[in-house]
Amino acid sequence: MLLSASAEGGTPLNAFDNALLAMGIGNVNLVKLSSVIPAHVEWVERLPDRIPIGMLLPTVYAHAASETPGAQVTAALGVGLRPDGAGGLIYEYSGEVTEEAAREVVEAMVREGFAQRGWPLQDFRVAVASTRVAQKPAAAVAAVVMFPY
Repeated sequence: MLLSASAEGGTPLNAFDNALLAMGIGNVNLVKLSSVIPAHVEWVERLPDRIPIGMLLPTVYAHAASETPGAQVTAALGVGLRPDGAGGLIYEYSGEVTEEAAREVVEAMVREGFAQRGWPLQDFRVAVASTRVAQKPAAAVAAVVMFPY
């Protein structure tokens, strides 16, 4: 499942936490994964109705935060899927860039990762969050969560 959000907070860490809350994963413990998608993953479009507080949630995520007024912070994930549910790759990117620039970077990374492995790319998906810093610190987060079943 691809998620993305941006938020403000009293500190950059609070802004990050608020973005996680906006995505519906702010009350769990994120377990950061590297970027390989297991074979035969079922993609879902929404979070389960009840996620236990404190659950260990396997996640690939990118985030950017800033306190500089006027700065644009962007986080992006590019997801490449192989044919027939044979798995795939996720690449993360974040920085003070535009959404379009972040999309281009993650797409290029996915294509390179697939080419390096000699894998066919069937589907490319992207999640991008971007915001401009106003009066408070701001953060942007993009995530792929993998719910264990």
